[in-house]
Amino acid sequence: MPDRRLTTMLVAALFALAIPSASAADIAWDKAIGASGIRLSAAQRTRAEGLLKAVGNTRGCEGTLAECLARGDRTAQRHAGYVMRSVRRERSDDAIRRGIADRAASAFPREIHKPDLASHPRQGPADAPVQLVEYACFQCPFCAHLAAVLEQRLKKEFGDKVAHYYKFFPVRSSSRGVESATAGVAAHRQGRFWQMYSLMFANRTKLADADLLAYAGRAGLDLAKYEADIKDPAIMKQIEKDKLEGMRFGVDGTPTFLINGKRYLGHNDLEELIDRIGEEIDIVEGRIK
Repeated sequence: MPDRRLTTMLVAALFALAIPSASAADIAWDKAIGASGIRLSAAQRTRAEGLLKAVGNTRGCEGTLAECLARGDRTAQRHAGYVMRSVRRERSDDAIRRGIADRAASAFPREIHKPDLASHPRQGPADAPVQLVEYACFQCPFCAHLAAVLEQRLKKEFGDKVAHYYKFFPVRSSSRGVESATAGVAAHRQGRFWQMYSLMFANRTKLADADLLAYAGRAGLDLAKYEADIKDPAIMKQIEKDKLEGMRFGVDGTPTFLINGKRYLGHNDLEELIDRIGEEIDIVEGRIK
């Protein structure tokens, strides 16, 4: 008869080799930021687990995302949420890895830009710890999509911690980009930019001169002043200044965002932009160093 103790020990050893330890197998899914309410299929969950165990953390904690997530590292928590959202959207593994690298480069870039924010349209307090600067064109489809929801989300998620600045960046492919930007600057002169902003983005395919004049009336502008202002060469100089500044910073399309002077390199996706802003607040408040 074989020794029962020896047999038990051998079985236990083989079992340990076949099954990963709990610390390696378990993923702290509940610690991932921005993943609340995400429902992954079994296959998606396996794929996300594989990525979290294979991809290294980019800041702070040294180790894989899974290991650093278990330790409560804030960067790993942000990346884990990104992995889960991306897997749910069926992005490829390579795209997800590139996205993590872009996130890291967005948060800690080699260069931090210093845009001129004096006298530019702004929502939120000037002393907000995070300054979100948007270079946009009023005929840009994704800019229009964001315009309908961005301010509400910023206020809901961050309160007074974010100031949103608008920069005029009409693109060559937009037939009415310059004219609508001119209307925007004229509206800003009367303190009614954001009302005009909403109307132009809501009607981005209807920006003829007569349309812009009608929106100016709906936005509460003095129409005589508006019509005089859109002919003022100083307005075109301001638009040119914004565009040249953006081009110096590498802006080559719209929308492009700077978050505290750091160019956002992530997906043109509201959830990813909001998460990156949340990450910047983590940096400002010392949760990520």
